[in-house]
Amino acid sequence: MDNKVKAALLAGGVVAISMTSSVFAAATAVTSAATAQTVSVASSAAGGYVAEAFKLNVSANVAMSYDGDTTAVGVKSGNSKGMHTFGGSSNGGAVKACESTSIANPAASLTATITAGC
Repeated sequence: MDNKVKAALLAGGVVAISMTSSVFAAATAVTSAATAQTVSVASSAAGGYVAEAFKLNVSANVAMSYDGDTTAVGVKSGNSKGMHTFGGSSNGGAVKACESTSIANPAASLTATITAGC
């Protein structure tokens, strides 16, 4: 697993895991870009899991998706130059590869699930 992908997933997960709220919102995806991005995560994001807005740095060529409800959040990420997507959730907290085999473009389509990330 690319260290930058790990760092992005863990940073987003750690911040999101420490927050709660009761406002609902839709799932959010960040598309990959050729250069690093700073993503603003609004309060009430991830289905109400995020209580206070924060900024998240996303490395070049990395896409991510997150979703949640008032009690849990899931994050999934992939690098357009990689072979796997990685996901994790506040339901257990582990980050893992989402596929057992390589896929052509991991960053092309990401949908995080609340319970597992993958």
